[in-house]
Amino acid sequence: MKLIINGSAVQNSSLGVRRYFEGVLPHLEWPEGYSITHVHPWRSLDRILELTWPGSRNAVLWSPAHRGPLRALHHIVTVHDCINVEYVYRRDWRRPALKWASTQLLNNAAAVVAISQATKAALVRNYNLDPVRIIVIPSSCLVSIQGASVDVNRGERQAPDASVASRQYVLMVTNFLPHKNTLQACTALAKSAAARKGMVLRVVGSLDPAAIDICRRANIELRVESQVSESTLRQRYEGCRFLLSPSLDEGHNLPIAEALSFGANVLCSDIPAHREFYGDRVAFFDPLDVDAIAHAIDLFWMHEGNWFPGVLAPTRSFADVAADYRALFSQVR
Repeated sequence: MKLIINGSAVQNSSLGVRRYFEGVLPHLEWPEGYSITHVHPWRSLDRILELTWPGSRNAVLWSPAHRGPLRALHHIVTVHDCINVEYVYRRDWRRPALKWASTQLLNNAAAVVAISQATKAALVRNYNLDPVRIIVIPSSCLVSIQGASVDVNRGERQAPDASVASRQYVLMVTNFLPHKNTLQACTALAKSAAARKGMVLRVVGSLDPAAIDICRRANIELRVESQVSESTLRQRYEGCRFLLSPSLDEGHNLPIAEALSFGANVLCSDIPAHREFYGDRVAFFDPLDVDAIAHAIDLFWMHEGNWFPGVLAPTRSFADVAADYRALFSQVR
């Protein structure tokens, strides 16, 4: 059977999803080759075409993100997380429609892939979906950052940013979505002794506006970069005292893998995905407890050098992930 990839699911997803896809694709080595569906420039029309596409009797259709046709033949959908329904649209009037469409998509798919056990648990928690139908293909933590430039919010190519940090700082690679928990994190930073000693907070991405206000009122030196080159992103990881990742929920959390790949220390929330992928390589805190976050920041601000020397790096590669997809695609008839 041929392999068709849902181009809309790739182009209209997050940077993390695109990085995942770009990690898997070179290793797929599908015997019949693959094609990627055309993405219509009118997003509304593209969405309608995507939702109603019937698929093909002679091809496997892979949507590398949680979207795609509602009733396509031989459709395999990969789910990274359930953050949209749990956080982004939690109080939005469109949430019931989103949940209904997702339920139709998932239950009509030939297979549903979760990138982690944490994602599988989120699917079971949010949708009327038989857990037996969910296949966990764990993501890889072996990531690489090339020299190309990207906008961390949109993934678009940008002009290089050659600036390099001149002092140590706490780094956050994040955005303003509610599950990123940046308001709690900045409240904790403002309470920390490290902030009073001149700690710098450098953000790649964006912050909740209220979080920015908290930092300013606490006189925290804040540097926000929404657009960086990949070489600059690498410098940010290599130059930070530690990466602070306070998320309330994730399916994987790629910035942690990136930070660890460049030897950065990581202080992150104690949530299932972080335990699953990064267990003994990072330090944890309760993301709902401001005092606990502040205490952890102060404790680990004093710990220079490698926090967990001798801990083995992960060995699962994107070639392994691709091999699992090949085996799954081969079962579709």
